[in-house]
This record gives sequence, structure tokens and C-alpha cells, in this order.
Amino acid sequence: MSHDYLAPQLIALLADEYRLIFYDQRASGRSSGLEDTSKLTMAQSVGDLDRLRLALGLKQMTLLGHSFGGLLAMYYAIEHPDAVSRLLLVDSSPASWALNFPYFLRTIAERQTESDRATLAAVAAAPGARNDPEAMARYYATYFRVFFVNPELSKKLVLGIDQHWLANNAVTNDAIWASIGKYDIHPRLSRIVAPTLILHGRSSVISMQGAEAIAARIPRARLIVLRDVGHFPYIEVPQVFSAAVRAFVWPE
Repeated sequence: MSHDYLAPQLIALLADEYRLIFYDQRASGRSSGLEDTSKLTMAQSVGDLDRLRLALGLKQMTLLGHSFGGLLAMYYAIEHPDAVSRLLLVDSSPASWALNFPYFLRTIAERQTESDRATLAAVAAAPGARNDPEAMARYYATYFRVFFVNPELSKKLVLGIDQHWLANNAVTNDAIWASIGKYDIHPRLSRIVAPTLILHGRSSVISMQGAEAIAARIPRARLIVLRDVGHFPYIEVPQVFSAAVRAFVWPE
């Protein structure tokens, strides 16, 4: 994924008061990195983020991570606790494989309609589709429908798919997950010292149990459960999302 899927809404909701910095992780979006796939690991991703912080001259930062980005943010805050002033986990991937993939894959399969599955199969089977940005945009537009309580809102999701995005996506996602295997960082979450806000959709494809387990183990964490919300609260309930973030980052 690239930062495109976060930027439009977060800029509209928060840029009036906050300096927002987006980046594409190594070999993701429009970043380079495929030339050395041995570096497509979680450890390297944590190191890349810290080098970015230092290059920007930031002693500390408020770190927001959504989905996989939330898991990366937790890994980072464990390794560099003093570099994070506040941590925001927005419908984050859980802190263990066991609370992540079984629920995630089962829930997506249960929610997809026959029409969804037919569309996905047809696009995937078309010659050259995996290298065609237009075809893959149709594929992901269908795939992400079940991530929303109201599937029509999925049309607001901007992915920024182009040839470079597709080349990265074909390799990086699997490589990063393989680098941590059947991970479990719950015992290490106590190392995170920053105040932490966890925003989680009650109807997300990511398990509520995973969010609750994170909240129970980060010492200064608060969990806000968003009713009738899926995986993308900044699109589904933008004003609620904005108010929660503003109250957390800059409390009265």
C-alpha cells in the first residue's frame, strides 16, 4: 500500500492544526527497495522509520498507524519508546498471529457475496491483469467492500495504484509477514511508555479481541470502540475520528 489511502481524508480532517508527515514504506507504494528483498523485514521497517525520524530532526513524534501500520507502530514503539510522544492505533493489526489471521481471513470469506467472489475471480483470471493498474483497481475496489459497514463508502478509498505500486505489492506484503512468522509481541507491549489511543471498529474485519488484548498490555492505553464502523473509521465516521484524535493529541 502507499500513503495515498490515508492522505486525502487525514489531510482534510487534521491538517488545519497538525503537521502531517506521510511516507511509503520500503518497497511499498512509490518507494524503492525491491532490488534487495533481504531487507524486506519488520526489523528493517522499524529501522527505516527511525532513520526517517532522525532525518526530519524530530526528537519525538506522534505516531499514527492504521491496519498493518499499527503493528509496525507497535514494533517501533517497543524498540524506540522514548521517540514516541503519543501513539495512535487505528483499527490496527493485532499483536499476535493467532489473534490476527484466522479471524481476518474467515471474516472476509464470510462477508463476501457470490457477486464479489465472481468479480474477483474474473479479474484475477484475465491475462495480464496482475500488471494492469486499471484491472487491479477494479479488483481491490471489490475486495475492500466488505471492510466497510456501508460498502458504498469503499468508493472513497484512494489506493493510488500504478505499475510501481503493483510491482512492490506483488513481493513486499508476503515478505514482511514472512519475516515475523507466527509472531506474538504481547509480552513486549509493556515497553511502550507513550499514551496510546486505540480506535477500533466494532464491525471491522480485524478482531475486537486483538484490540482488547493490546489495550490490556500497553500501560497507558485507552480503547475506543466505534459502533457500526468497519476497518476505515477515518472514512466511515470522519467527524468522530477527527474529534477523538484531536482530544487525544491536544487535550483541553
